[in-house]
Amino acid sequence: MIVPADNEIRLDLPDGPRVDTEIVHFYSDGLRLTGVLVTPRDRAGAMPALIASHGWSGAVNFRVLPLAGRLARRGYAVLALDHRGFGRSEGARLRCDPCEQVRDVSNAATYLAGRPEIDGSALGVIGASFGGAIAVAAAAADERLRACVALVPLADGRRWLRDLHGSESWPAFLDRVARDEAERVRTGLGERVPLGTLMPLPPSPAADAEAALIATAYPEGYPLENARLALGFSPEQLVSAIAPRALCLITPGDDTVIPAEHSLALHARAGEPKALHLLPHGGHGGPMGELVDTTADLAGAFLAEHLPPGAAS
Repeated sequence: MIVPADNEIRLDLPDGPRVDTEIVHFYSDGLRLTGVLVTPRDRAGAMPALIASHGWSGAVNFRVLPLAGRLARRGYAVLALDHRGFGRSEGARLRCDPCEQVRDVSNAATYLAGRPEIDGSALGVIGASFGGAIAVAAAAADERLRACVALVPLADGRRWLRDLHGSESWPAFLDRVARDEAERVRTGLGERVPLGTLMPLPPSPAADAEAALIATAYPEGYPLENARLALGFSPEQLVSAIAPRALCLITPGDDTVIPAEHSLALHARAGEPKALHLLPHGGHGGPMGELVDTTADLAGAFLAEHLPPGAAS
């Protein structure tokens, strides 16, 4: 989990009620995973709980935690986990397999349901970017997850990567991915690349700052295999399985990393109850950054209806 070097967990909360944080561990497919559990300090009875899934880079947890703190003030326990291979969790380093990450979310739900302060009948999932897509897939797969909040999620991995790479570069990139897969079959070893090779983005101050953070945290680079795994990941084919449980989608209309069309596609295929919030601005990082209070208000209102605190059964 990307936290400051002094290991202090910083939620960047405005003045208001206090929340507690705890480093927790649980196992997923035999791997020891790590997460930060954020809970309201003053609570009565069992709490509803959310599992928070980070994005493709693994760096989104530094944005997940401020939102987790704001939702904890509304009565929710939020477990921001490091998926296997990321942060302090065990597993093949930086390998992002959507099927495995969905199992991580499901196992996190099992862990939370076993804690006495958690209402195991009131579990949900929230995620941002690739983690938003994982949240959708996890909710579709695990009926214990009664509510899903997906921020700037992708609807289809192949369409997303093709648009990022552009029509001229796309055939060469697919060929590189295929050669890497053949090499891994022959030798067990694959290519590692900077995140920008997997998802090329136009330069900007925000993108450059995040790239520097990621390079510092994960200097070994990402498996090129992650692209092959994403190519076969299509949450829009899964989203209909969430209903009659609730889905909330939040995305800015000016997102150039995962355009709003992905949220629109998910919303079109989802059953009721569902909500779609198109923010006028903010870019890809806005809902977890400058617009985090807006996100907390929208997600909080949705959760108050579909996963209310104080309703332990």
